[in-house]
Amino acid sequence: MFLLAPFWMTEETVKPLQEPNMVTPIFIGRWTPKILFSLKRKPYRHGELRRRLGGVSQRMLTRTLRNLESTGLVAKRVTRSNAAAVEYSLTDVGNTIIAPLRGMCRWAKTYRMNVSADVHLKEV
Repeated sequence: MFLLAPFWMTEETVKPLQEPNMVTPIFIGRWTPKILFSLKRKPYRHGELRRRLGGVSQRMLTRTLRNLESTGLVAKRVTRSNAAAVEYSLTDVGNTIIAPLRGMCRWAKTYRMNVSADVHLKEV
């Protein structure tokens, strides 16, 4: 089971809420939908994906890909040719999140002016 956490929540915010055998959070940040939608088209190497997205730092791309890989939405494959190359692609489960995510993005574009988020977290 997954928990969709918006961009303003961090791993530190979610961890106190988790116990062993609980849900794995998927952090939906600025780059997550763009990465998932890009990988829907075809697998990409890290550099290709970074060029395709434009504006994402190497650190942020690596961090987001690692998060998506740990949740099982993205698979990382190392190919051995003349030089080792790493290729990222959507898993079968990753493919299933595209339609709901597209709907969420459409909703966010439509209602972004009418929605605000005030977050109040308990001190632990």
